[in-house]
Amino acid sequence: MIRIYLCPLLLAGLSWSGMAAAAASATAPALTPAFHTGASFGNVFSRTVAVQAPGFDEAVHRISGTAIYRVTDAALPARLHIDYRYDGRTSGSGAVELSDGGATNCYEGKCTPNTDASGLAYNPRLWGTPPTTLKLGQHWTVDIAEPWELGPAGKQTVTVVALDTGSHTVTLEREGSGDGAWLGEKSQLTMTRDGKPCDMTRQAGHAHWHGYTTFRDGIVLSDELVSTRQMSLSSARYGRIEANERQYILLNAMPVEAAR
Repeated sequence: MIRIYLCPLLLAGLSWSGMAAAAASATAPALTPAFHTGASFGNVFSRTVAVQAPGFDEAVHRISGTAIYRVTDAALPARLHIDYRYDGRTSGSGAVELSDGGATNCYEGKCTPNTDASGLAYNPRLWGTPPTTLKLGQHWTVDIAEPWELGPAGKQTVTVVALDTGSHTVTLEREGSGDGAWLGEKSQLTMTRDGKPCDMTRQAGHAHWHGYTTFRDGIVLSDELVSTRQMSLSSARYGRIEANERQYILLNAMPVEAAR
């Protein structure tokens, strides 16, 4: 889920010299989740939403949290137990199953398309099916067929920007765009002007997203994505106003003990 720019090369433990030495190619394991029964993974995440409109206070909302995953059965589809905490909101736990190579997420037996902007592992729904062999500078195109957490349906280009064959570590750049509503967004939002709240109706415009993600054996080590878009806000009192929105997520691997 979230971010401010953290250098993916540093987080992955790569150096420019290491990149050059590993620039030949790496096979699919770099993006194939390596789950082993009993293994545990932790991550920390956050998401920020900010809307700017002339004459109104900037509306900013933030959420953050941690999650611990324990692999209960590594046989495909992998099954895990998750313990999560959203700061100031809620905590919970349950059984997770990653179906369709991670494109479908099942929680407590209820399965839905995996439309999270980030998460524990490589998600082919948003990243596409990678080539069998990865090479530095290689790229592929993904058609995102439906709205997701940080964008509408659209087209995205994925590029290999760093590679370490020895540790099965790869950094991917993703950049895409599309038009329309994002997943689960409400048609109205509240803005503040002269100290008074005003409910406004929004109409989504063109969106553009860009970020970097580092994977090791298919597990996310670091992830950042910034998505921006234009929108129109309207109300009976103020009429139609053009606004800008940006959302960003940061997600990083963390020691399991730190999330408790």
